[in-house]
Amino acid sequence: MKELNEILSHQELPEEACEAIVQIVSRKRAYYEGPGSQKSPTPYGRYIEANQKEPIDLIEKMRGKCSVYPDEPRAPKLAVSSDIFNLLNDLNNLTYDGNRKITMDQKDEVFKIVDKKAKVEPKDIAKILGTDLSNISGFRIDKKKNPLKSEFKGYAKLKKCFKECGETISLKDYEALDQIIEILTNRKGIEERKQLLNLVNSSLITDETVNKLANLDGIANYHSLSLKAMKELNEEMYVSNYNQMQLIQQIHKGKDVSALKGKKSIEADDTAILSPVTKRAQRETFKVINALRRKYGEFDTIVVEMTREKNSADQKKSINNRQKFYEEKNKEVDKLLKENGYNPDKINGKTKMKVRLYLEQDGKSAYTLEPLMLGEVITNPRYTEIDHIIPISISLDDSYNNKILATANENKAKGNRTPIDAYNKHLFDNPTLGLSGDLQTYISVVQSSKRFSRRKKNYLLYKDDITKMDVVQKFIARNLIDTSYANRVVLNTLTDYFKANEIPTKVFTLNGNITHKFRTQINLPKDREEDYLHHAVDGLIIASVKTMGLLNGCLAKYELKDLYDQNTGEVKKVPGKEEFFDPKYIEFISTLKNIYDESNKYYRGIMTRNQLAYAPIKISHKVDTKPNRQVADETIYSTRVINGEEILVQKYKDIYDPKFKNLAEDIVNGKAEDKYIMAKKDPATFEEITRIVLDHYETFKDDPKQYVKDKKGVKLKVENPLTAYKEEFGKIRKFSKKGNGPEITCIKYYAEKLGNHIDISKNYDTKHGKKVILKQISPYRTDFYRDTDGKIKMVTIRYKDVSFKESLGLYCIDRDWYQSEKAKKKISDEAVFLCSLHHDELVGIVKKEGQKYIYDDSTESDGNTKYHDGITPEILKFTATNNDLDNRLEVKPIYTKSKKQLMPTIGKFVDVKKYATDVLGNMYEVKDNNLKLEFK
Repeated sequence: MKELNEILSHQELPEEACEAIVQIVSRKRAYYEGPGSQKSPTPYGRYIEANQKEPIDLIEKMRGKCSVYPDEPRAPKLAVSSDIFNLLNDLNNLTYDGNRKITMDQKDEVFKIVDKKAKVEPKDIAKILGTDLSNISGFRIDKKKNPLKSEFKGYAKLKKCFKECGETISLKDYEALDQIIEILTNRKGIEERKQLLNLVNSSLITDETVNKLANLDGIANYHSLSLKAMKELNEEMYVSNYNQMQLIQQIHKGKDVSALKGKKSIEADDTAILSPVTKRAQRETFKVINALRRKYGEFDTIVVEMTREKNSADQKKSINNRQKFYEEKNKEVDKLLKENGYNPDKINGKTKMKVRLYLEQDGKSAYTLEPLMLGEVITNPRYTEIDHIIPISISLDDSYNNKILATANENKAKGNRTPIDAYNKHLFDNPTLGLSGDLQTYISVVQSSKRFSRRKKNYLLYKDDITKMDVVQKFIARNLIDTSYANRVVLNTLTDYFKANEIPTKVFTLNGNITHKFRTQINLPKDREEDYLHHAVDGLIIASVKTMGLLNGCLAKYELKDLYDQNTGEVKKVPGKEEFFDPKYIEFISTLKNIYDESNKYYRGIMTRNQLAYAPIKISHKVDTKPNRQVADETIYSTRVINGEEILVQKYKDIYDPKFKNLAEDIVNGKAEDKYIMAKKDPATFEEITRIVLDHYETFKDDPKQYVKDKKGVKLKVENPLTAYKEEFGKIRKFSKKGNGPEITCIKYYAEKLGNHIDISKNYDTKHGKKVILKQISPYRTDFYRDTDGKIKMVTIRYKDVSFKESLGLYCIDRDWYQSEKAKKKISDEAVFLCSLHHDELVGIVKKEGQKYIYDDSTESDGNTKYHDGITPEILKFTATNNDLDNRLEVKPIYTKSKKQLMPTIGKFVDVKKYATDVLGNMYEVKDNNLKLEFK
């Protein structure tokens, strides 16, 4: 603002204009207002519909619902009622002097201490109970196994605030204090807070306290329960010795589930706060269960696998090791603070986290490796920022492994991208922001770091496009906390449904590491990369545990080879231990292995369907037909008109990269003059680059370890010769008479004829017929035809070609455009429409007899090579059009992950058919295929 006012003071502008400019520049939307406006609605902002009159409260929208009463909003975490709830639960968990429990009178004494101090120490409780602290069990403990004190942080903040205004409060005022905390948690604008605080019906509220309260910070987050639930539970916990879980269980047993009564199908809980992918998984789960119930009737038992076992010895060991590791890191931080004259006790947690990251990063910023000043890191909150390496909206990972310390400008430049993506877009090479990062240096530093964990290194060097749905799904699938909550939602939904409809199906839970233990004991390892079949085997293991008592002792004592002969299937007897070895149990283990082995061999083409003793495992595939996905990537390209044709211009980003050999090979092979723009626009500079490369070639051309020649020309076998030049002399400079031209790092070249693109030239000031375009345009679907000559042809429809017409309420593809695309692909009007394929739909491809399968196991391992018979379709997962000009598709196998990219061209296809699976994995051919240019 100082800079702006200085600039305006030198302008001949009316005062009103200057004030308007200042207002525009200085305005700042509060974060709680969110994106969009009434005229520009967005599902992520306060206005989500076109004709919406009143804004949505975003904090309220994200607040969530009570675990006990789903219609009630969650209570503020720092509400006095929340702290009373937590304390009463802690007190009711205590046992002292044998089996004695705390009484109501003793609870009153505890609350008297809290009333005065806003906290209570374990030693205070021991004094009230009249016993030694060592005689009390049931305290929550810290990592050092010391009892935790109970703190009323919200109450303490309010107590201090009122005291400064000459007022006193007590726990008896909890209802009014809860209202105040509710306002301060929900509203972040000062004036907005004041207006609502003045409406609180309490004699405690004065003008002075309103002003003081409105400026309070640190009031945030919500509890898992509502004030309604906590009020009921607090009353019960005060008069009884039940803890919250015992009481909630009683409430849940009496829960009103009448709304579910009479429903034929189990429906997903739409009130649950889940990520979009997890919500979809929940819906698919119930689709499968409903389909199985219709086919087989009601289940005796349904077992829900949970994600972890919190009380196992391994889990405890892992937690202890992690705590010890963090403890050492904290000591390292405190030591550094003391050495630099700072009191660690007076440094807040966020700043300590910054210092810890500072140490881990060897005192440098994460992305451009700029040296950081420790004093600024500690004292200036705007100097550095803690950034999520992979944006948390994608990764759902708020752990330390996904956090680094970056300068404010680095964080601004990176935005909602990965570090590698930001480097590829030259965002860390920005003189305007004072950034001069080098990608190869960055990669080298990350790879060689001994401080970074393996997971953090993977995040820092992550190369996949995080805007793609399949990449997003991978991140979400890794998030165990989200999965654990989703499992709990499924468990509760099933329990409520069967209870409401008086169906005797029992619902159990099982910890996921039991499947791992069982697999280890029966020598059936799981390779997640091998195929998708292991999910079904896990399902069989989980389903069997409750009904067969599989881990009833014998697996802990004996190896599988001691129990039965894997070659003959004969069950061995151990004298005196017959009660442990149920032959049906051993038969189950044998069958489990055979089911997996046969299905694996069937899909690999080693066994035919007639050779199988068991039906193959079925796999269902969820397809994506939504037309409102991202249209293109963010990379902007330009074009030039060469000999009457539009040519795409691209850029090699670092001509000194040791692995970059294109430029050197083009120069040596005489292909550079017409390819590189610099050769025409700045011949003097390009001549210098040519001289360096040719000098290297003339020196080493006879050395086969340096250069080789084949039919295509000369190939460079060693690193880029410009790399060595840079190391010895520095970067090449643009030619100038004084020899002080700017350094050259990248070089533009003519890449290819302009293909499919989006022209955005209207947004830029372009000249001489140049265009500015977006190139990577994602395909939405591909339409297949059989023309009159018998050849298979296709039309690719991209997301940009689909628009939504509000008048029809449908997505539409322009008919004239579609006809012109057919004409370009030489598809006659008499051609027969075969089908439309979207991402992950199943395609059956028939090729001529004797031609190899597009995918079979022999392409990656020792499987048998499979050949087409000219009749039977090879069924694959359709990914998308890979290259429209070459009529090339991209496909994947349906039962496993292919290590190679499968990109067949349709020219060799005899037929194309569309297939699908129902939710139970039953595959069928889709025969009713009609061309749809208008759809929902």
